[in-house]
Amino acid sequence: MENSEKAKSKLWLQRLKDESWEAELLVSAVAIFGTFKLFVIINWITNVFIDILNPELYSFAFLIVFFGLFGISILAGMFLIHFCLRAYWIGLVGLNSVFPDYSVEDSAYSKIYTEKIISILPKVKDSIEKVDELCSVIFSAAFTFLLIYANAAMIFSIYLFIYNGLVDSVPTYLLLVPIYGLMGLLIIQTVIGIVANLKINHNKAKLQMMAFKTNNIISILIFGPLYKSILQISMVFGSNFKKKKKLIYLLMVFLIFGSLVASYQESETNIKYIANNSRYFKKTIVSPTFYKTNNKNNDYLLNPEIDADIINKKLMKVFIPIFKYENKILAKLCSNSNKKLSKEERNEANRICYTEYLTVKVNENIISPDYINVKHERTNQLGAVFYLETEKFKSGKNMISIAKKDSHSWEFPFFLEK
Repeated sequence: MENSEKAKSKLWLQRLKDESWEAELLVSAVAIFGTFKLFVIINWITNVFIDILNPELYSFAFLIVFFGLFGISILAGMFLIHFCLRAYWIGLVGLNSVFPDYSVEDSAYSKIYTEKIISILPKVKDSIEKVDELCSVIFSAAFTFLLIYANAAMIFSIYLFIYNGLVDSVPTYLLLVPIYGLMGLLIIQTVIGIVANLKINHNKAKLQMMAFKTNNIISILIFGPLYKSILQISMVFGSNFKKKKKLIYLLMVFLIFGSLVASYQESETNIKYIANNSRYFKKTIVSPTFYKTNNKNNDYLLNPEIDADIINKKLMKVFIPIFKYENKILAKLCSNSNKKLSKEERNEANRICYTEYLTVKVNENIISPDYINVKHERTNQLGAVFYLETEKFKSGKNMISIAKKDSHSWEFPFFLEK
């Protein structure tokens, strides 16, 4: 009875293996679509970091979003290659069902030519098995990669927000203890892992146990509750490495593909801003993002915005984005305790404080605008708005400069048509 149940179980498992390609193909197609949508999430996370984090923490945020972008690019490559290979595999299976193998007698070419060509080609059945094997490996590797990055990114993002929230009340060295501790463990794990993997140390039980324990601790810290699932798949790869060394070449293809996609997608996000926000705006080049007419597809403003480069109205609207982290700067600058004020009172206090925080010049002449707290109609960002009476300025080219205290400054032209 038990033997028959085991036999049924094995048959069911084998049938599942044989038919898994259908599920793989379907999930792969959905995954390709979903993976490319993840780039939108990376852009959104980048903007959240810009808005909330103190610029001093941008370098840490950059590591999270850049590796996220690179990881998603590799993931997209994995699923795309998997889909193409699986489609090729279906074609081979269909071909094999009609023509079991090559035929010399029925060939449209000469016997000598056909035999020579066949001698350099793999058997159709061998190709089917190898492509099927490769597809299954790519599929499992892709999802493991996704789990590893998603879990690590979530943990480090939570830490970053906690750090940002406590940095004004807790000493910096205490907040950095978890990072230094994790870095120390990673260094120890790397050193022990390299030494333990040397051939002469393979039989040293104490060293191998030490390598196991450090790897286990690091895996729990970084992968969290998913660590056993991730270790299981990675161990299957690692323990069969000698059999499948050619997979390294496939990994290199993924890395190259990921690099190309990431370099393109980077220009579609604000990652370069958090990489080096102090040099993001070039003084010698006027950015088109200063003008609303150029910003129809811009979903997040990093700089002030006016209606257009050519103004023919009596009033010119100027919007200056104010990021959330700047509320702390405004509170310190104008001695406003945000905890004691309601939301409306805090907004009003910030509006009054803009006169000290912002410096506006037109043609080198300082002006004192009447600021209004608003949300941008397109990006939904909070900011300060004021209006300039264009009649006070000359016809033709005028220069407006806007500076935030101890922070960014921008200068760009507008042209009055009178």
